[in-house]
Amino acid sequence: MNNKNKHIAVIPARAGSVGLPKKNQILFDNTAEFLKNLSWLDEVIVNSNDEVVLDKAKKRDYTIYERSDALACSNISIKSVFKDLINSLKINNDVIIWLFYLPVLYKNYADFEDAKVIIENSEIKSLCTFIPAKSHPLNTWRYDQKNKKLSQYIENDIFRRQDLPPAWTHYHYVSCFKVMELNNLNSELLNSKTYPVFLSKEYSKNLIEIDTPEDLEKWKKANSK
Repeated sequence: MNNKNKHIAVIPARAGSVGLPKKNQILFDNTAEFLKNLSWLDEVIVNSNDEVVLDKAKKRDYTIYERSDALACSNISIKSVFKDLINSLKINNDVIIWLFYLPVLYKNYADFEDAKVIIENSEIKSLCTFIPAKSHPLNTWRYDQKNKKLSQYIENDIFRRQDLPPAWTHYHYVSCFKVMELNNLNSELLNSKTYPVFLSKEYSKNLIEIDTPEDLEKWKKANSK
């Protein structure tokens, strides 16, 4: 890739949060202030159907893309949102898109700088951070209520915790991809070639996702020191 390739930040912020009413309105400025640190961003696009969020975006001279009602439902994947935005705005294939979820308040400048270096490698098409899985997949079971039968999701007979292989959960703390790769990614913007950035259990404690008033209070308490 060369210096002419663009980096675009996209903030998806649909209206209608249930757990924390007006969540995206409340949290918008946190991410907007952080984006000032990323001098290499060529553009910030706000994708929303929330008039207050759109007004905040206009005041910062961000690009506005109003989300349709059809794409503003809770059962719509982020990939569907991006496909609509990219096709409508005719964004070029070699542009790098960065996802910024407003409920993820913690952001470390160095993490995004490091990710920028990685994603600009011509061999890398997508990148996402991963955190240690809270429940190991080899220890999970399903129960067939009708037949009163237990079965493992992944059959195994590992009985020592230290013998369990590392297990990770994707987390969109840092998430970016080249537009040309979108069709190859799943609904969570991942595939087997996605470059994984692994975060330690200790580091991942910073990632308090804000979905309820209690989450917000937890974040404020953790960052009041």
